[in-house]
Amino acid sequence: MKPGDILLFKAEKELLSRLIAWGTNSRYSHVAVCVSPEINLAIEALTRGGVRARDIRQIKEKYDVYRIKDGYDLNGVISYLVSRLNSNYDVWGVIFLGLLKLLVKMRLPLKHAANKWQKDRDYFCSELCYEAFREGGGLDIVPDISEADITSPGDISRSSRLELVNE
Repeated sequence: MKPGDILLFKAEKELLSRLIAWGTNSRYSHVAVCVSPEINLAIEALTRGGVRARDIRQIKEKYDVYRIKDGYDLNGVISYLVSRLNSNYDVWGVIFLGLLKLLVKMRLPLKHAANKWQKDRDYFCSELCYEAFREGGGLDIVPDISEADITSPGDISRSSRLELVNE
């Protein structure tokens, strides 16, 4: 694993994780970013605790590791993530994301849907990852998704800018 690698967590037992994966046509329900493999540190946004650092060795869930193919400012990504530590989890934003993904799954036209319930300083996991690379690293990691605030772990996994490096 390298700094800047993206950990995408597989939906397994938890009902909420399986719903996220189903709603986003993906096997993934959560995302974190490795900031230092030397000290086993990743940063993520969780429903309990908000944006926090986590010891990768303590992760019990199964995850795949993805790596960005294009150039970006790694120090900027890490700085962005660290500056967001202790931010709140965006509960309303993720609920709205879920509703949007469900409506899309029902084939309703939502080309320019935006997350109106999004809070500027609160994050859900995929939004934090996207923003860290876009704002901190200068790279849109999901160029096919027009609205950053409706990016899901599945969207990140399908990005042409990432490659799977470890299952």
